[in-house]
Amino acid sequence: MDKLYPNHRPYVVVGHSMGGILAHAQIVTITPEIWEKAVGPVARDILARNSNNSLVMHALIFKSNPRIKRVVFICTPHRGSEMASGGIGRLAISLISLPLNLATTLNDAVTQAELVQITGSKRLPNSVYGLQPNNPTFKVLNSAPINVPYHSIIGDRGKGDSPNSTDGVVPYWSSHFDKAQSEIIVPGPHGSTGLPQTIAELDRILRLHVGLSGTAKPVVAQANP
Repeated sequence: MDKLYPNHRPYVVVGHSMGGILAHAQIVTITPEIWEKAVGPVARDILARNSNNSLVMHALIFKSNPRIKRVVFICTPHRGSEMASGGIGRLAISLISLPLNLATTLNDAVTQAELVQITGSKRLPNSVYGLQPNNPTFKVLNSAPINVPYHSIIGDRGKGDSPNSTDGVVPYWSSHFDKAQSEIIVPGPHGSTGLPQTIAELDRILRLHVGLSGTAKPVVAQANP
């Protein structure tokens, strides 16, 4: 690996909200077998007729980034958000469209029936639609093993009723990962990145990563029943 990446440095990636999903995709390896197990033979059919250099293959099959050695998820909807299925979400979906060349390429590569099976929709998904909890992509992404340490910072608007809490956009059941090295619930909304508790936890994690002792102690939540 060092020969392939002679100048690579170990990075800590912090991902908030949808940025957390992008960070998640950077630390997993997605194979054809994972897709087929999650959505069935349709995945095998799509991959078989697209070349390795096609847009579809690059979008569906990828390897983890060896530069990333630790990740912090902040208010990340790992299993989606029901808000994306509501009125505001539907409005946002209707206002967002993919670039024409991208939409044309994808429509030529995947039939409408296949699109339904791999995305849950007859239309090409955009950033908002992709957050609907029934999106099969979440099942694919979440079934791949994460091979680096990761941490969760989860917002709670103040009711203190975790695991039934929410940050106003992402519910606890979507942000929680059983195998996180640490999990802290901060008293704030979806935009909790600027809270003192969030900053203190990030400081602790960064100190941990470089081998220093930190002062802030994480509050580890109970796993989902």
